[in-house]
Amino acid sequence: MPHQLTEAQAGEATPSPGGGRRGSRPGVAEPAAGATIAEGRRWLLGGRRDRIARWAAVTLFLTAWQASQAFLNPIFISSPQRVAGALFALTVSGTLPAAFLESLAEMVGGLAAATVVGVGIGLLMGRIRLVERALDPLVAFGNATPSIALLPIMEVWFGVGSLARVAFIMVICTWPILVNTLAGVRAVRGNYGDVGSAFGLGGWMQTWKIYLPATVPFIFVGMRIALAVGAVGMILGGQEIGEAGLGGLSEIFGSYSQTADLIATIATTAALALFLFWALRRVQIWRFAWIAETSAGRRGG
Repeated sequence: MPHQLTEAQAGEATPSPGGGRRGSRPGVAEPAAGATIAEGRRWLLGGRRDRIARWAAVTLFLTAWQASQAFLNPIFISSPQRVAGALFALTVSGTLPAAFLESLAEMVGGLAAATVVGVGIGLLMGRIRLVERALDPLVAFGNATPSIALLPIMEVWFGVGSLARVAFIMVICTWPILVNTLAGVRAVRGNYGDVGSAFGLGGWMQTWKIYLPATVPFIFVGMRIALAVGAVGMILGGQEIGEAGLGGLSEIFGSYSQTADLIATIATTAALALFLFWALRRVQIWRFAWIAETSAGRRGG
């Protein structure tokens, strides 16, 4: 009959006391369990593998650093516990926040001024061949000059106040922005130079409508390089000009061998640089999201 089961079929459909099907072959349920375990392993080692590796590396570093106190004098490298205590004490006292804000203001001011000067001169050199030929030796000379050699000149010109430190940051940050802006204009000049002329745009309108927008990815690359250079300049300026900001604190703590306070200041300096990198990245995503799709944006990302 059509609705009757054979003995073999009934045996396969009847549950066995162990929870499986009576008459089924051994190992039928195992592949499903094995697949679940494999999926869990892939989730753990795939999506979270990089994060686990980063945290493991940080934990191993801090553990080794703390363990080094068993055979090293704390004056040489201190310890994570002492650095954390120094960081807390300096923050509560207001010493570290005040230095952080002072250095942040000088960095932002110097980088903003460098962006205006570097982008302006880079566009001018890229758009006018005679200016490019005239200024190219000066740009090469300035870009090759060791930044620390400019500190005494900044002191002579601007004194020992914050203006000298901002000027120093501006000068050393100008070169990478200028060079990258010029490189961007040259790339646009080779690829889109005839577009503006075909649409009847004058020289100024071509610069504003074609060259400057197409050069923006190169400008952001130059600004990221300038941030790294400017962070070094910020510390040097604070140490050598007036002992102010985070550079001044590091100079004072180093002079008195206050290693825990010194490392806490260095960590704060790194946090300031990372904050500025993050802020620049946010501005790029907010105002120029299309940069990520360009070749220059991928090179600088």
